[in-house]
Amino acid sequence: MVPIIDPVATSRLKAELNERTFLCDSSHGGFQIYVVDSDTAPSVLQEVGRLRELAFRGNGGGTGKAVDLDRFDLDSSLGFKQLVLWDPQAEIIAGGYRILFGDRCRYAADGQPLMPSAHLFRFSDEFIRDFMPLTAELSRSFITSSFFQDAAAIRNVFALDGLFEGICHALAPTNMQYFFGKVTFYPTYPQEALWMISHFFQKHSGSDLVVPHKPFQVRPVEGEAELLCNDGFKEDFRALKLEFRKRGYYLPPILNTYINLSSKFRFFGSAVNDEFGDVIEMGLLVDFADIETERYRVLLRR
Repeated sequence: MVPIIDPVATSRLKAELNERTFLCDSSHGGFQIYVVDSDTAPSVLQEVGRLRELAFRGNGGGTGKAVDLDRFDLDSSLGFKQLVLWDPQAEIIAGGYRILFGDRCRYAADGQPLMPSAHLFRFSDEFIRDFMPLTAELSRSFITSSFFQDAAAIRNVFALDGLFEGICHALAPTNMQYFFGKVTFYPTYPQEALWMISHFFQKHSGSDLVVPHKPFQVRPVEGEAELLCNDGFKEDFRALKLEFRKRGYYLPPILNTYINLSSKFRFFGSAVNDEFGDVIEMGLLVDFADIETERYRVLLRR
C-alpha cells in the first residue's frame, strides 16, 4: 500500500468543470453535476481517483495504489464516463459515480463485456443479448469522506440523492431501460447482517441471468425462518430493518437508496473482489419501469 497523492489544485478542477462538461444543478443541496472522461478532464479524473481511494481505503477496501484509477477510467475508447458532484460553496468534489452505457460496451474475446463487473460476474448469453444494450453499469460510487466531517455542511444529506439525480439526467436522453449496480460490503461488515440481506434478496429477487465467478458464502443465521417470513418484499424489508435495529447493524446508504427506488430487482448474488481489498460486491439490476419514486421517474422520461 502506497501513500495517496496530494489533492489536485482547485484551479485545475474548476477549469475542467465548465460549460462543456456541465450536466445539471441538483434540486437540493446546491450541487452542480458534471459528466467527464479522461480526455475532457484529466485533472478532475486524478482528483476523483484520489478521493475514491481515500474513501474506500478508510473503510477497509481500496486498491492500495496512489489513486484508484484503472483502464476503465483512463481509456476513453472503452466508453466509461464519470459523473462528478461538485460543491461550489466548498469548492470540492463531493462525490462521484462511473457509468457505462450498455450500447457502447465492448466485448472480450470470450464474449464477456469489457467492464469492471465482468471480473466478478459471468453474464449469460441471454443477458448480453437482451439486456446489455439497454443497461447502464454503475460502479465506483463514493461520497467524499472529509465532506461529511464538516458539521456545518448541511447539504451533505443531499449528496447521495444528488448523485442519483445526476444519473437520471445522464440516462434520460439514452435508450437505457435498466441499471446494473453493485453494493459494496467491507470485510468488517457483520457476517450475520450480510447473510440476512443476501437471504432477503435471494428470496424475493434471485436470478441466474448473471452469476458470480466465485460466490461469497455466508453462514446462515440461526432462526432465519422467523426473521423473514413475509410474502411481500416491503413487509420483509420492514422486518429486516427491525431486526437490524435490534442487533445494532446498519444498511449501506446506497442499498437504502436502491430499495427506496423500487421493490423489484434482479439479484445476482455476491462475489469477493480480490482487486479491491477483498470487499464483497452484491449485484443488482433495476428496471426503470419499476422505479417508484415519481421525481426520478419524471427525470428518466425526459
